[in-house]
Amino acid sequence: MKTIQSIKDQQIILAREAKTQKGRKTRRRMLLEGEQIIDWALDHQIAIHFLLVAKGTAPQNLQKYTTLGIEIYETSPGILKKVTGRNYLIPVIGVGEFPSHDSRIDKNFVLVLDDVKDYGNIGTIIRTCHAFGINKVISTTPDFDLFHKKTIEASRGSVFATHLEPFSSGKEAIQALHNRGYQIVATSPRGNSVQSMVELEQKPVALVVGNESRGVSPTIEEMADYLIQIPMSSEIESLNVGVATGISVYEIKLKQVIAMIEEKIKATVGRELNVASMLVQQVLDVALGKVSDLSSKQVVFMMVLKCDRSMPVEEMCKQFGVLPAEADRFLAPLIQKEYLLNHQDMLTLTHRGEEILSKLWFTVEKTEDQIFSGFSQEEVQAFKLALTRIQQNCVRIVNGR
Repeated sequence: MKTIQSIKDQQIILAREAKTQKGRKTRRRMLLEGEQIIDWALDHQIAIHFLLVAKGTAPQNLQKYTTLGIEIYETSPGILKKVTGRNYLIPVIGVGEFPSHDSRIDKNFVLVLDDVKDYGNIGTIIRTCHAFGINKVISTTPDFDLFHKKTIEASRGSVFATHLEPFSSGKEAIQALHNRGYQIVATSPRGNSVQSMVELEQKPVALVVGNESRGVSPTIEEMADYLIQIPMSSEIESLNVGVATGISVYEIKLKQVIAMIEEKIKATVGRELNVASMLVQQVLDVALGKVSDLSSKQVVFMMVLKCDRSMPVEEMCKQFGVLPAEADRFLAPLIQKEYLLNHQDMLTLTHRGEEILSKLWFTVEKTEDQIFSGFSQEEVQAFKLALTRIQQNCVRIVNGR
């Protein structure tokens, strides 16, 4: 662990800049104050440049940070207090990069923050959005700051997985969203419809929530496709913007799903994989039916058995969707033709089974080439890699990891 003794050290200068809004915007670096925030950042694959640790203390996760290759510097409590600008000591702080976001951003529903100021409210709103699968936020002010400590804490780290797109004004933001095909839904006490009753079109939604005191600007109210309000008791003038946003996100997200249910069903990964799987199986069944009396499922099972050497009957049922009551009928022709051996419910492939596989392989390979017609070799490899990663993720989820 290296030691820093001067306030003029480059790491200290960078950390102090990352503490300020201007510094964060200029350097695209943020200050991570405390182990919990550092761990949230790591959970979201934020690149951390270095950590500063108070002399005489040691982070609980020191070994983990070291293993990850993060540089750690020891410095005095006084210097750390100058970095954070607090009169109490935060014994571990870090400097991390702004996140980079990929194409997995969900663009069907975005949230527009119209001059929302309170950092705690912003964090609460972002955390609520992530609970409903919304990970893109539009701001109507160019100086919007996503990585203030209060925002990070209130969002429980969700800001690290949030894509922010700032605009210079509300008018510019709404014009851009309209050009991209969004329907604009703005919340306002002056709304001409109750949000639970609004009928949405089958297109992406941009929900606008406004400033804590003034609400949504008049300009955005005029440009909105829908101006909605939350019905409340007359004794309550208004709700906290974080609470109101949670209610509106729930209602509008539900309305959107209802309006787009058919498209959403057609777009789900499970449906696409299931349809593709059934079509591939049909194609293989037709091709194999011309040269053998085996189904594609039986042939694929024999291929897997060739690789795995042996497999319990119970595992075969799980992997190939064969009901236990149907197992004997599925296996009977393979055993009768001496392609398989079943010894105490443990299945193995025979030499004869290997021979029939080799004879059928040309048919399987030719059919696969036809299925991938028009694909480049790189596209085929990328597709197979994606399938493998999907399988690995599914196994991890099922096993609770």
